[in-house]
Amino acid sequence: MKFRTETAYGKGEIVFRPDKPLILTGSCFADNMGRRMRESLWDARNPLGVLFNPLSIARVLELMLFDADAESRFAESLFESGGIWHSWLFDSSFSSLSREEIIDKFMAAHRSVRECLAINPTIAITFGTAYCYWLRNNGSMDNSPATCGIVANCHKQPPAMFTRRRVAAEEITGVWKTFARRMRERYPDMRMMFTVSPVRHVRDGLHENNLSKATLLLAIDSLCSDLDFCYYFPAYEIVNDDLRDYRFYAADLVHPSETAVDYIWEIFTQSCLDDGGRLFIKEGRAIAKRMNHRPILSDGEAAERFREETRRMYADFKARYPECLSI
Repeated sequence: MKFRTETAYGKGEIVFRPDKPLILTGSCFADNMGRRMRESLWDARNPLGVLFNPLSIARVLELMLFDADAESRFAESLFESGGIWHSWLFDSSFSSLSREEIIDKFMAAHRSVRECLAINPTIAITFGTAYCYWLRNNGSMDNSPATCGIVANCHKQPPAMFTRRRVAAEEITGVWKTFARRMRERYPDMRMMFTVSPVRHVRDGLHENNLSKATLLLAIDSLCSDLDFCYYFPAYEIVNDDLRDYRFYAADLVHPSETAVDYIWEIFTQSCLDDGGRLFIKEGRAIAKRMNHRPILSDGEAAERFREETRRMYADFKARYPECLSI
């Protein structure tokens, strides 16, 4: 008997190079897959924090890559609440005790994104929800990424400050097709991989969550159909159709469990890496585990030999893969 719909995942349409740095952004996949990449010494960066809606993701990337006065534009998004500075463009990982500190964080992320794309013009993007929030006092409902109205995070401010609605698939594709083509013009080898987060936004209601996810799936399908450098990875289907069981969810019954994330990672490495990439992951993970190992007797001769051997292994790995994660 079969108790789940098992799907055969063949070779993906896009092959990643783990010996090159990679930008991941959005939600869920950026966090979970990025963590496993870094555990294998893959320089996988998520400098933008957690961003849920597709319009905010495009807006932030456009600001960083195409706005000549990005720092000033970012400063316009700042506000202070309870002694802490926040940005409407980012989540609380950017929040700081001073205006200068939060601007420094933005500029560091700005440099990281540009540096990474100059080396490897590839980006993995995860859409989490089609529901978006706008500041009521902004006076604009324009969906352009350059607009200051839409917010990425409400930072626990009063609900009366915001207008909320589910954007249509056509609105998402209108923004992203324009932005993706600009990216392709700047980076001729640009490749974009899109995923939809399997995390269910149950606070919206189950029906509303399904409508939201369907909107994201339709938008991505349109992007990938029209732009030959855009690809889709089925993280959403792996959890909701292949695994499809609450035992693959965390205790909150919303987020995928570690077992589910491991399964997604296994499919990702098999379908989106070549033999050389999988060898990188295997070697890198083994070295990283050795580096994190804590011997019982840290001052013993055996422990020192272990550390020296690990240093030699990493030096050899770094010589073969100069762009690997530095430790």
